[in-house]
Formats: sequence, structure tokens, C-alpha cells
Amino acid sequence: MENKIKMIITDLDKSLLNNERQISKYTKMVFQKCIENEIIIVFATARPIRGTNIFFDSILPHATICHNGAVVHVNKKQIYQCGINPIIAKDLLKNVIENYPKVHLAVESDDELFTNFDPIIYWNWKDIVYEKLDIEKISKNIDKMIVALETVEELNEIEKYLTKDIYLEISDGRVGLIMNKGATKWNGIKELLKQYKIKREETIAFGDDNNDIEMIEKCGIGIAMENGIDEIKSKAKYICGKNENDGIAKWIEKKILQYILKKY
Repeated sequence: MENKIKMIITDLDKSLLNNERQISKYTKMVFQKCIENEIIIVFATARPIRGTNIFFDSILPHATICHNGAVVHVNKKQIYQCGINPIIAKDLLKNVIENYPKVHLAVESDDELFTNFDPIIYWNWKDIVYEKLDIEKISKNIDKMIVALETVEELNEIEKYLTKDIYLEISDGRVGLIMNKGATKWNGIKELLKQYKIKREETIAFGDDNNDIEMIEKCGIGIAMENGIDEIKSKAKYICGKNENDGIAKWIEKKILQYILKKY
């Protein structure tokens, strides 16, 4: 490796987390060694802040990029926020409901979830806290909107209702995430590069899905999960093992930690 690695950015679900949505003891150990060697650890996820913080007991990252980049925290303090104007959000949600009456909708705002359905249908997480979505009561910037329809083709049709400042991304092949165009994981990473005075070439990123492709392409070294989608694997410089087999931690230990001990 030509550059000393100073920052590791990792997606969570289907990447750092195993299939039980947990972080193994081995992965904890590897990341602790990274921290001891002064490598900045960043979680970059589509999850909300509250859904990211629950892993801090396992690994305390230096920074988090949540809602695909809509919110960035350093040491639990917000340094960046890029949401959707509430007026624009209201108009969009009304158009979608009018044309797709059976649509499942949710919005994330100020680290709270509002939906017109039971979210356990899509996210089998325990103790999901949410409130009923009332479009007329939306008054704050929206970090992320979630749209679920019967087919991906229908989800893609939602793009015709978007304004020029927002975009749609398909996640897990079943739900659409709608965000401000400034809300991307890569934009969040750029904020952190400025914060920590680190060069792009000094970073490594791990991911598995569509929302990880840009950071995989633009970070110094982009690594796709073996269990990732084909498109991200075609863009990555390397492919590590599966999330269920500690793929990220094994790659870091072999390629980064052994390199540090050998060279430094």
C-alpha cells in the first residue's frame, strides 16, 4: 500500500454486522487494534442515529454518517446536516399517495420515525419506536423519506415526482430511499476528510449495496463484500469475505494491521 491508512469507513448492515445484526468479538478486537494505532473509524450507514448508536458498546467510532449522509456526527456532535425542505416533502408525499393509495411511507426527522405502516414488515428489529405519519404536521427538515411499493418498477416511477434537489435510491431491492442530493455517504466522508485533515488516498471503505458504490469508487481503497451486489463488486478494487464470516475484520487484520506492524 502506497499510503498509510488513516481512516476506515464501513457500512453496517450486511457489511460489518453479521446476519444477526451483531458485531463479533473478533471484529471488535480488530477494530480496537485499529483505534490503538490511531486509525479513524467511521460508520457510514442508511440507519438513523439511534439505530447506529446501539453499536457503540461494541466499537466506539470516531464519527458516524447516518441516513446515507444526511447527518454526520464527530464524537457524537453533529457537524453536517442535509435534509429535505418540509414543504417539498409534503408535496411529494401527497403526490405519491394520490397515485399509489396503498403505498407504505415513512419519514425520518430529528431522529424520529413517522410511518403509515408497521415498520417491522421491512425491518425485523426489536422495539422499533415510531409514530403515525401525519403529512400535514410535517414542519421540520426531513433527513430521509422511505417509500415501499409492490415492485421495483413502481418504485422507479416515483422519480417523476422528485424535484431537482432530491434523489431516489433503491435499497435491498424492495424500498426506495428519498434524500437531498447533498446527502450521500461520499459527501459525508468529504466533510470528515476536512475535519480530520486526511487525504482521500489515506482512506479505505467497505460496503455491499447501491448506496456504497460512490464511496467505494472514490475512497483511496474501495472494498466490496463477497455477499454484496454484483454492481458494487465490479466497482471495487478488492473483495473481502462475507459479513457472516468477519470479512471486513479479516481483511483489515491481514492487509492493514500486519502492514502497520511490519512497516511502522
